[in-house]
Amino acid sequence: MTRRNALIGISGSLLAAPALVSSALADNHDSTVYTDGTLIISQLSLAISKMAITKTKNPLVRQFAVLESEEQTAVSYVIESTGVKPPPRPDDLEKDYQALLAAEGEEFDRQYIQAEIHGHEKLLTYQEPESGKKPVNVDVATAQILVAFIHTHLTMLAEIRKQIG
Repeated sequence: MTRRNALIGISGSLLAAPALVSSALADNHDSTVYTDGTLIISQLSLAISKMAITKTKNPLVRQFAVLESEEQTAVSYVIESTGVKPPPRPDDLEKDYQALLAAEGEEFDRQYIQAEIHGHEKLLTYQEPESGKKPVNVDVATAQILVAFIHTHLTMLAEIRKQIG
């Protein structure tokens, strides 16, 4: 996969955000296992991606972090537009966040990419079941979009991991 194709694919999720927000505003609901799980992972990914933008010296890691930060901002915005508030970060994920905060250089890059791989794999466990539900509401539509992007991200992350060792 070329960088250009990856950029085009990721930008599609950002283009879909305004339409989903319009639907989300009309689809106000309480939090669910799906929204809580998605927001916990999304918020952590956003936080560590912002961290990576400032800490990494590797251009591939930085490029992924910028794209991921933009996408997670959009995902959180869509879900929060339904009236759902992000739950607090669980202790195990806070520990991971603190470990990344303490890491430097190439070790930070490896830990960040591994955390993103783990987060994307976990995110699929929420997205795939939700994406097949009927009737289609904002959560289902969000999940349907995210499944494809998560697979794309996992491919990108595997390539970055190969390149940084």
